[in-house]
Amino acid sequence: MKMQVAEVVVKIMEKEGITDSFGIPGAGINPVYKYMGLSSIKHYTMRHEEAAVHAADGFYRASGKMAAALCTSGPGATNFVTGIYTANIDSIPLLAITGQAVTAQLDKDPFQCVDIAKICEPVAKKTYCVTKAEDIVPVMTEAFSLARGGKPGPVLIDLPLDIQQAEVEFDPDTYVPVTLAAPAAKDEEVAKAIDMIANAKAPVIIMGGGVILSHAEQALVQFAEEYNIPVITTYMAKGGIPVNHPLNAGHAGIQVGQPLGNRVLQDSDVVLGIGCRFTDRHTGAIAAYRGNRKFIHVNIEPKEIGKVFPADIGIVSDAAIAIEKLTAAAKAKGLTKFADRGIAALRTELKRKTDYDCTPIKPQRVYQEMNNVFDDDTLFTTGCGLTQIWSGQLQDINKPRHYLPSGGAGTLGFDIPALIGAKVAQPDKTAVAVMGDFGFTFLVEEFAVAAAYHLPIIVVIVNNAYLGLIRQNQNYAYNYEYAVEMKVNQSMMDYVKVAQGFGGDGERVFKPEDIAPAMERAKKSKVPYIIDIVCEEKTDCSMGGAIDNIREFI
Repeated sequence: MKMQVAEVVVKIMEKEGITDSFGIPGAGINPVYKYMGLSSIKHYTMRHEEAAVHAADGFYRASGKMAAALCTSGPGATNFVTGIYTANIDSIPLLAITGQAVTAQLDKDPFQCVDIAKICEPVAKKTYCVTKAEDIVPVMTEAFSLARGGKPGPVLIDLPLDIQQAEVEFDPDTYVPVTLAAPAAKDEEVAKAIDMIANAKAPVIIMGGGVILSHAEQALVQFAEEYNIPVITTYMAKGGIPVNHPLNAGHAGIQVGQPLGNRVLQDSDVVLGIGCRFTDRHTGAIAAYRGNRKFIHVNIEPKEIGKVFPADIGIVSDAAIAIEKLTAAAKAKGLTKFADRGIAALRTELKRKTDYDCTPIKPQRVYQEMNNVFDDDTLFTTGCGLTQIWSGQLQDINKPRHYLPSGGAGTLGFDIPALIGAKVAQPDKTAVAVMGDFGFTFLVEEFAVAAAYHLPIIVVIVNNAYLGLIRQNQNYAYNYEYAVEMKVNQSMMDYVKVAQGFGGDGERVFKPEDIAPAMERAKKSKVPYIIDIVCEEKTDCSMGGAIDNIREFI
């Protein structure tokens, strides 16, 4: 049957399981929006194009289901870039659709014509500009296959206006959704890995975000339990093993790392890293991180293995398949339990202090109160800065897919729109964004979107009236301070009025004993709610350049 390309796009989205989308309509994308309005796909109109991508990103992180982000051409499309980069580096699949000028005007600089496919090419998994109507079905099919397959990521499809309105033959009933085959570990590589672990005295497992993406965290914890091997979680795998599990060794790293994780890693001789990337904030100085340890690296993407440093054994595999094969091989070999490493006692001994009672409030106290007030089903987002680092260090998360940070990008402004997407995906769960006073002003307009769609999100502002992370870097790396003080954020700026002006509510907190009651009121509120917590200005955050040289601040 004959059908406009715009309708084909929407029909394929439906067939591929897209149920929710986030975007802003405009002249360049209106043909697609016509059919969006006739479809089963729910649409949420955002207030900024970047926020639409973050919302689609947050939706996937909370649900494991892809969403779509849509916008018009020109500056609308270029506003997508940061969101696409944020999703791509964290391996989050989503479909981005942008409008474009008619094909006859491409490369002629008409109004709001920009080569968004080329602009996004370095930061997306794949981009397309469809210039032939008959290509739309194979492009859409490949886009969904690439987005979900291998190391997942965002794909962008740019649609010229005339192509959207062109007619093609298409029967939705004959369209078959994409099916994927995940790469599997080779048996001989798995056998070598188990041999290396068997010869270790103190092995450790690093659970990366790829384990969470493969829904394999329980299988990995069971493997660890069988052989009494401690588990370090990367930042992207936070929540993959309960906080108080006797084998949970916390995080390792130079920023969101913890003393426990760094100690356990340094005391280990063989490291089994699954679904991780060994990124710089995790490893710090490579020489200190590697030491004399041997590394087994399992990753679904071949390019990730050996990218940062050579692995002793590299295994290209989906995490779930690799864990299944490792489990079978270990059993066949008769691998026995390793000696207890005393993780529970170390956890208590090395725990960082949070129970400050002073005024102004120490930021660490905020995270202690969040751990006490919010239950394990709460969804959290966070973006960048000291607030994000403290969050990674101090927040207790006991379930996977509940801690949803901007990991690799550290994107200011990610927090609120990503939380909106997460709340749409999981409407019955409490949803909390943890952010700084400066970061709050990035994409703050999306708070109005939450109000408009009756999404009672909670925004916790750790207000230290500084660009805290940059102040700390200037101070300790360069011995100066400039352009980072923002005292007006605790005086002239009134974030509660911002919340009320956008259709929500909120309150400002000055005393540590008032934090928990404010959070309880926010939970009971039926509207988006801001808690602006006025904190000590120059609290430093524990971090360093190497895992054996972390500077602790108390």
